[in-house]
Amino acid sequence: MRWTEQAPALALQPLAALAARLPGIDELLRAREAADGLVIVVDEAAADAVLHHLAARGEEQGGLLLGEVYAEDCAAHGSRVVHVTQAVAATDFAGTGVSLRMESGVWEAARARLGPDELVVGWYHSHPGLGAFFSHTDRRTQRAFFPHAYSVGWVVDPLGGESAWFTGLESAPPARVVRTPPAPRAPSSVLTSNCNEMTSQFLDLTGYWSEHQ
Repeated sequence: MRWTEQAPALALQPLAALAARLPGIDELLRAREAADGLVIVVDEAAADAVLHHLAARGEEQGGLLLGEVYAEDCAAHGSRVVHVTQAVAATDFAGTGVSLRMESGVWEAARARLGPDELVVGWYHSHPGLGAFFSHTDRRTQRAFFPHAYSVGWVVDPLGGESAWFTGLESAPPARVVRTPPAPRAPSSVLTSNCNEMTSQFLDLTGYWSEHQ
């Protein structure tokens, strides 16, 4: 496994900008204050794309999640809300009933689909018939490749109808997960970030394993 470091100019968004995207966000932020962890907001179209993809075959499959990050003080460690807006399926992969290898092409596909305020916020994969959990290898993958405070992992058992989310370096549970219809885009003048701090990501991967033992 090998990463190639990139530093794209992708800004974190201030919390104030989220109200323009998602009416009723105050309730989500209150939930965040009542419990440790991120609030994850998942667009319905992105969730449906993931579930449709993972239900298509009996072996493990996966992909990347794109979205926007809303943070206090415009810092990655101040991430409070992750808004998942897109899912990018890995088409070059090797999967069995208990393992998955996704090649670097999924990162190129994800980069091509990034919107101006979006970044790769995490990954998803399936555990067909095994239940929704992060294995030791999944946690190692999360720690190595998705370690940011805003990083999310979604695992789905399409046969058992179960799913679970994990966040950050330690694969902690989120404060709340909310599925919502895609938010209409507000005028650019409303959405302009006042964050000066940019986040860097590792965007190229030769391949990684997710095995369940």
